[in-house]
Amino acid sequence: MLTKPQICGVTKTKKKMKQTENEIALVSIPGTKENIFRTNDDGLFNASSLAKEYGKDVYGYLRGQKVKDFVLGVSIEYELDPELEFTDKGNIVRVISGGTAPGTWMHLDIFIKFLGWLDPKLERDFLKGAFAANRKPDDPLQRQLAETEARIKTLRKKLSRNSLYKDLLRKEKEAQQLQKEIDKGQKSWRQNMLKKVKKALDNPHRRIAE
Repeated sequence: MLTKPQICGVTKTKKKMKQTENEIALVSIPGTKENIFRTNDDGLFNASSLAKEYGKDVYGYLRGQKVKDFVLGVSIEYELDPELEFTDKGNIVRVISGGTAPGTWMHLDIFIKFLGWLDPKLERDFLKGAFAANRKPDDPLQRQLAETEARIKTLRKKLSRNSLYKDLLRKEKEAQQLQKEIDKGQKSWRQNMLKKVKKALDNPHRRIAE
């Protein structure tokens, strides 16, 4: 049964295991199985199963010093205990050896980078799916605006075949051009008047020309 989406659609699998897994379904990626991402109840992603699909070793990613520094930095940022990371109690990277739910589990912040390490396209598709699933709910006013704009576009297309409408557009363009010239002339006149006023103020005995 589907639960409330975390990223797109989440299906809880009822297994007798310490960490119940969820499945987060994203946009389908043709020819692959990467439209399913597994998480546990803490929201950590199963990195081991995904790395296996790509024929890669998750530890090959985690052993890099930059990755270790990033994980510790994220842990500190969230005010978590960095000493717990890379253990079975980790909050950013949880490593479980044996038991009913073995594997490496990652917080979203590092999981996205991990996806890029596996395949840059996989990271892009994951983010696109997340954005699409978390879009703002449909706004009735936005929908009405879109329908109105579409109607305007249709009417313009129909009217464009009418010679009178074409004449109207030409006249409107001429009127706009004339208005620009008028505005330009008025601006020039105002500037000249300001100059005359300034001169008159500088010389009180001099009259401003009409």
